Amino acid sequence: MALYLQFSAEVFENGKFKEELLKTWDELETKYNDSLISFGIIDNRDEDHSLKLLNGIPSGLATTFYSNNMTTSSFGLLIDGKMTLEKNKPIYLTAWLGTTKNELRSGSGTTGELPQGIEEAELAFIYKVLWTDKEKK
Repeated sequence: MALYLQFSAEVFENGKFKEELLKTWDELETKYNDSLISFGIIDNRDEDHSLKLLNGIPSGLATTFYSNNMTTSSFGLLIDGKMTLEKNKPIYLTAWLGTTKNELRSGSGTTGELPQGIEEAELAFIYKVLWTDKEKK
């Protein structure tokens, strides 16, 4: 049985899980030492009110666009150091939270769990990594 690392962005609307975007995976035979995993969001508000989500993995870059009308947002880390992966238990790495209101709790943390305040955000993107024994389609 092959083992995989999955990378994705979970979408939450009004605190509830909606969908998973940018799902990619590599077999664990891939060497991850000194590899960079990156996540980012580019705000295209001036052009078409969309966000460009980026997922940089050792084998390349995955991107997608997500339409939104958020006026306030925060982006923060959800870990503060090395984490040990446990099979079938996701680690959440970063969070982007958005709202159309004038205030928003920052989405941050230190233990790789879903951030507090996600229920207050109208829209949230939570980037995660998961060690599993099968591809999730």
